[in-house]
Amino acid sequence: MRRMAILIVILLVVGAVPFSALKPAAAAVPSKTVQIVASADAYSSYKYGKYYKWYSYHEYKGKYEVAVGNTSYYAKERSYFRFDLSEIPSIADIQSAQVCVYVAYIKYRSPLMNVGIYNITNDWNENYTKPAPVPGELLYNTTLKKGWVCFDVTDYIKGKFPAEKTFSFVLKLVDESISNYAWIYSRENSYDRPHLEITYRIPVAISSLTVSKPYYTSSPMKISSTITNGGENDVQLTYTLTIDNKTVENKTITVPGGGEVTETYTWFTTKAGTHTIKAEIRGDGFSDTAETVINVEYNPYILFASLSRLYANFFEREYPNVQALYENFTGTVDQLQKCGVDLGDIKDEVKTINEEYTKMQREYQRYLKVKENPLYQRVQYSYPITLHIRKALFLERDVEKRIKKVLPILQRTLEQVLPSCTAPTGNQTNVTSSNVTIVIPKVLIDLSHDQYYINKYGYQGLLNGIENELGWEVYVNLEPLTYEKLKKYDVLILTNPKKPLTSDEIEAIREFVQNGGGLIVSGDWYKYVNIESLNELLQGTGIQFEKTELMDEEENSGRPYYPFVGIYNRDSPITKFIPEDWKMYYNGDTLMIGGSAVWVIRGFDSSYAVDADGNIVYEKGSEPIVAAAVTFGKGRIVAYGSSRTFSDVYYSKYIKSNWPFIKGALLWLVGQS
Repeated sequence: MRRMAILIVILLVVGAVPFSALKPAAAAVPSKTVQIVASADAYSSYKYGKYYKWYSYHEYKGKYEVAVGNTSYYAKERSYFRFDLSEIPSIADIQSAQVCVYVAYIKYRSPLMNVGIYNITNDWNENYTKPAPVPGELLYNTTLKKGWVCFDVTDYIKGKFPAEKTFSFVLKLVDESISNYAWIYSRENSYDRPHLEITYRIPVAISSLTVSKPYYTSSPMKISSTITNGGENDVQLTYTLTIDNKTVENKTITVPGGGEVTETYTWFTTKAGTHTIKAEIRGDGFSDTAETVINVEYNPYILFASLSRLYANFFEREYPNVQALYENFTGTVDQLQKCGVDLGDIKDEVKTINEEYTKMQREYQRYLKVKENPLYQRVQYSYPITLHIRKALFLERDVEKRIKKVLPILQRTLEQVLPSCTAPTGNQTNVTSSNVTIVIPKVLIDLSHDQYYINKYGYQGLLNGIENELGWEVYVNLEPLTYEKLKKYDVLILTNPKKPLTSDEIEAIREFVQNGGGLIVSGDWYKYVNIESLNELLQGTGIQFEKTELMDEEENSGRPYYPFVGIYNRDSPITKFIPEDWKMYYNGDTLMIGGSAVWVIRGFDSSYAVDADGNIVYEKGSEPIVAAAVTFGKGRIVAYGSSRTFSDVYYSKYIKSNWPFIKGALLWLVGQS
């Protein structure tokens, strides 16, 4: 149930604001620059100034050239170039255009050659044309120099494109009376060829691609693609929408000049997870794409409907047990109050249980009422149903947990006072036959002396038993022990201290016990038991730890030094909760008792004990003592030879098998046996 609660929290937080990873759609296609090599070139001249000549090119030392200028033999040399712009999309917005030629040779440094580029309106043939094409308007002129020279023809091409896609130009001296000439590489050359450099952009683009929220399974999501046309003319194109590489739309649309078109598509999916949505447009020589990645969550409303049924099943199945438990609880409290018992430490907890039980009933009734409302029976409005039954279930379980914690305390108190409590008679509402106040014992577990087993293996089993079964409070000590600290608690659990107790600590613990405190103290086998500290602590009590190790070759958990113990002093209230024929895991030393101390647990008849030298200290049949108890001053002491017992070692088998003994010891120490 805890995992389910965590799941709901995640859904409420994450699901309320679905995650999406968006790749921004293109605002416009960036500019593109291309170089279109001349599809035809040639040059013309008048030999001796009067005989017309036409040449496709002039070859000189493996290089192909055309000429421009005047010489003593040739006059009016002009170069012609044709360019095909059919590869440029018709909707392209021409941003710049220039004809570039490579000047390989200039005859004279002076006069300078002022060369202009002119448009040609009549047709011409690269192989032979007569008469020569007539130059039109001067578009641009510049001084010729060796290397690349470019002529700006942007305005001219923008004015003609796309109605015309073939353009011809002629290069000639602006003043054809000067005497100088130059050779220009022709298109037949393998490098530095004449070309028209065009920079353009496509004005049509996908300016946005969005998906409406929330991103939930089985919930409609509207996909919107906006296509913008920044040009003047209407553009027809193909629009395609794909989701996870599957085409869901493919259509022809028209985007008006200077306007935009938004295409919408409503999409449902039952698959949670990442989905890729891609929009694409294609037209005459152009294309554009935009992509969005979203993360679709499971629809929480569908989950709420399912959870409502699940919560209701749990609640209604568990309710009879909780109701019976609550009646037992209230009945016990009522009897205690009639006997004049002060609820003391658990007064607030009793109040909380009653309040939560009332809230639980109220939330369940609200659930029943809301469930019958037709509006809330619709999936998208099912959350209030889930909310009330979920609250009811969690309150039910919390009430159960709280009652199970305090009921044993109440019942033990009732057993204590009931013999002296008389039933009310006549108009009496209660009989104050006892002066009992319920006090929750407080247990302090010492960890300040480098206790090996508890520090290494933990003590959750011990903690659960004391807190959950007995309903007591548990605290941990990490500092030196003082009487001022100890007197705040009812029981001290001191397992074998690897770090010796100081004389001040020993004095504080003895004062604590003599003034009414309870002490559980445990040892270890001969190699590790802190015999000096423990026996100094117990001096004069009649109990002493021995530097031994209990062994048993018959009753053990796999090795003789891991024996079972199982002979119990049934005259001692400490053994009250230990079942018949019960075996407990053990690993530790033996005890020697005298005076008023009594034994509580012994080893089996087959057990024996050895010292550090391997000498047998207790033979088989002697049933060595491993647990003892004694009253010391106003307080009580329980000694046990195994500290391993109090930890979670060996899959918690030690603490589980020893818990009935520890439980009885704790209750005896606080006088509740």
